[in-house]
Amino acid sequence: MVILKERLTQGQLGGLCLILTGVFLIAGLGLFQGADGAWIGHILFVTGAFLFASYSIALRRSGLTGMEAAALVAIWSCAFYLPVYILWLHPRLLELPAASLVFPAFYQGLVTNVISLIAYARAVSILGPSRASPFAALIPAVTALLGILLLGENPGSADWAGIACVSAGVYLATGAPLHWVAKIVYKQS
Repeated sequence: MVILKERLTQGQLGGLCLILTGVFLIAGLGLFQGADGAWIGHILFVTGAFLFASYSIALRRSGLTGMEAAALVAIWSCAFYLPVYILWLHPRLLELPAASLVFPAFYQGLVTNVISLIAYARAVSILGPSRASPFAALIPAVTALLGILLLGENPGSADWAGIACVSAGVYLATGAPLHWVAKIVYKQS
């Protein structure tokens, strides 16, 4: 809103408030129950969100295609991180069996770092950053739902409320139409 000088509708502002409420319900309660040093993770989470927002704005202003943006991110990430990883973090990848690297290479290399970047860049070019970026807020909600399906986790009532708030908030924050909601409310009253 500040950098691109976009005006958000009341629905979009309400959606952002719901997203913040939902994220707090899912993850924020840990602020009060967290172990020593948990605050570092929270700072990193906020820093990551800021960097992702900066990426969204830069992507929109650059005019890059999804493929170009993914390639640029891959090249610069490799240029900055690979020397640090090799020189100071002492990787043991060569000691691992090749079979144990196939799934992480596929998922982290292709799905997370290529397909998702291309899809996100396309969404930003179509919707704009203020309408595309709220979809990232679905990550905690989807993670919670996957935890139920894949790990058999049992979310508490705050988690379910958070999932509902984030989902509704993303819908509103993306500027999606509300006319069908008005029809349902009008018919019930």
